[in-house]
Amino acid sequence: MRTLSHSLALVLGVVVIAGCGGDPNARQAVSGTVTFGGKPLDQGRIHFVPVDKGPSEAGATIQDGKYSIPHDKGLVPGSYKVSVFSYDRKGAKVQGEEIPGEPSATQFKERIPSKYNAQTILKAEVTANGSNQFDFNLD
Repeated sequence: MRTLSHSLALVLGVVVIAGCGGDPNARQAVSGTVTFGGKPLDQGRIHFVPVDKGPSEAGATIQDGKYSIPHDKGLVPGSYKVSVFSYDRKGAKVQGEEIPGEPSATQFKERIPSKYNAQTILKAEVTANGSNQFDFNLD
């Protein structure tokens, strides 16, 4: 009987300790700001892709320089490449990669330099216990 009590106490202690730490791979909410040319980016998208082909990638809309990815759609802790896109919806359109002359071949011009999207230099490190707020100042 005494061995059963000790075993039960040990199992209960392990369960309590495991519950306190939380899952280190649990998704984390991510938020922040994006400025372009010294001003909040009026509209766009931000996208986080794991450096090591990890289990999560996510994106969000940027509105008035702010973005937010909620906990349930968030990122697991790790290193991410970050891409920012913002199309000039008022300016000239450019020809896309599709078949020339097709209606879908016309798309809006990207305002953000490729070093922040297609060839991004932006990075973020998501942590299990950090604020996971990432602010990006694009020139």
